[in-house]
Amino acid sequence: MKITNFDDVDAALKELCECEVALSKLEGEVTLKCNDIKERYKDKTEPLVNQIAFIKQEITNFCEGNKAEFANKRSKELVFGTIGYRLSKSVSLPRVKEKVESLLKAIKSYGFKDCISYTEKPNGEALAELDDADLVKLGLKRVVKDNFRIEPKLESLDNSQA
Repeated sequence: MKITNFDDVDAALKELCECEVALSKLEGEVTLKCNDIKERYKDKTEPLVNQIAFIKQEITNFCEGNKAEFANKRSKELVFGTIGYRLSKSVSLPRVKEKVESLLKAIKSYGFKDCISYTEKPNGEALAELDDADLVKLGLKRVVKDNFRIEPKLESLDNSQA
């Protein structure tokens, strides 16, 4: 394809449109066929999805009941995977417009300018870095979560069955 003038550009645009429409139609067909395949295998996949959720919940329940085991070392590397806790910090921000405006004024008055993002809304990441005394001044409270994770090592399954 060689484009030398605007008529060529227009013809190329027409071809581009035709390709886009054809691609959309094919992608639609692929989606329908994928959905059909998923539906046909649902009776086989659904029990596995449910079993995975059940196993993860049982592991989580056990570890929550034995959380003291994670006091010194936050993760446990086992033969078939890793389990553990990871701290995450965030600050719960108000959603009511008046409270947000009041928070913005307080942030500005205390000089925490980097806690405001460009759209002039509270910057949760920067606020999470403030100490508790400063958060209290702003009328906020820190929320600290200890998130649990499960990371199976699928490759270990082959070694145990050999």
